[in-house]
Amino acid sequence: MLLSRLLGNFTRGESDTLRKAMGKKIKSKLDELKPKFINGGKSNGHDPEVLEKIWADWEKFASYAFNKSHATCYSWVAYQTAYLKANYPSEYMAAVLSRNLADIKSISVYMTECKHMGVNVLGPDVNESEQNFSSNKSGDVRFGLAAIKGVGEAAARSIIEERERNGQYKNIFDFMERVNFSVVNRKSLESIALAGGFDSIIEFHRSRFFASDTKSSAAVPFIEALIRYGQRMQQEKQNSQQSLFGGGAIVDIQHPAVPAAEDWNQLMMLNKEKEVIGLYLSAHPLDEYKVIIDHMCKAKLSDLSDLEPLNGQEIGFAGVITSVQEMTTKTGRHWGKFTMEDYNGTHEFVLFGKDYERFRQYLFVNYFLFVKGKVQPRPYGDNPELEFKVLSMMQLSEVQDTMIKELHLTLRSEEITEGFIEDLLNVVKSNKGKVILRTTIVDEDGITVLKLFSKRFKVALTAELVEFLDSRDLKYTLS
Repeated sequence: MLLSRLLGNFTRGESDTLRKAMGKKIKSKLDELKPKFINGGKSNGHDPEVLEKIWADWEKFASYAFNKSHATCYSWVAYQTAYLKANYPSEYMAAVLSRNLADIKSISVYMTECKHMGVNVLGPDVNESEQNFSSNKSGDVRFGLAAIKGVGEAAARSIIEERERNGQYKNIFDFMERVNFSVVNRKSLESIALAGGFDSIIEFHRSRFFASDTKSSAAVPFIEALIRYGQRMQQEKQNSQQSLFGGGAIVDIQHPAVPAAEDWNQLMMLNKEKEVIGLYLSAHPLDEYKVIIDHMCKAKLSDLSDLEPLNGQEIGFAGVITSVQEMTTKTGRHWGKFTMEDYNGTHEFVLFGKDYERFRQYLFVNYFLFVKGKVQPRPYGDNPELEFKVLSMMQLSEVQDTMIKELHLTLRSEEITEGFIEDLLNVVKSNKGKVILRTTIVDEDGITVLKLFSKRFKVALTAELVEFLDSRDLKYTLS
């Protein structure tokens, strides 16, 4: 900046503009300032060739300018964080997740990274969670109470401080007897219940918090009955302590009865969990179809963010629809948008004209779809952009029933023990279906020893069967 003023008669404002242009690599602004620098230098009696050389050096520097002290600091921080990630993985990831609480997309990315690292991310728990993400004794990351929508820092801090003062909560009634209702309101408690924060201290399904006892004259949701119980217990204890006659500290108030209610199915429970956490945590709706996704999908939804490497390819992926919008053009023609989610991210699709009419039958929230399409240039424009053209859609349940005919299982001879055979038979018999099971036994050199096949042993690709195969690290393919 100083040289531009001394050599080329730049004003202070112009020298700062030069700095910005170099720092941001704005070539057009540099080209605009060059004539002023050359002409200003000539007027000061400097050699034009020397001025050209100076400007050329500045342009080269601007092509990748980075302050040495900044580079040193970045290197030092990179070394520190790499060390922490390698030696304290759960603590490090807990800190990274806490730092990005407001950005659900980043949270999802880092959750995936936790899976790759073998670090479990557990849901919130009133007996273990801190305010933000934290690392527990087992080396897992625990979701923070303040990260639950509707709870807030004050309520989270109050729950944690009470736990630290007087020990863990024994059950839901003990929790209600001790919680500070002036800070922790009904909305906070409902959010914690939906997020699974009470799961460790209850022996019933989350759905019962929101059911009413039909036998009671005051039919209020169970969570409201619990709040009333807690408030009354605290009031009675306070009155007992303040009594002039020094009454005993024991207060006998009957626990409210847990109402009978139908358990939510997994999808409903996960959707309610997502409402207050922002993502699927305890499980994922696609888990039932994981085997299809792992063996039949060539792409992930996140791959659609950059179509250039996929140009000309036909790809298939699976996901669950999370939102649908039906729109109408000014001319009255219908079109639609829908968002799908898989294990790695989300993507919004747009369908027009015949494509919309053809596929609208699949566009419902919570539909599990297998989508095939082709990446190709848009059919209009002088320099058309790439698009993903949807070619077919099918519900994942239909894929599982119609497209998968056989399960090919490869076993190493040393794996086949009496106990293993018994376990395999049990899981096959308890998961009968339409998929033919073919088994190949190989020796330690990978040479086929025996091929087995029986029409009696047809299986269903259930989560139980897939978990058995994966937990034993067995090699299998689908066809």
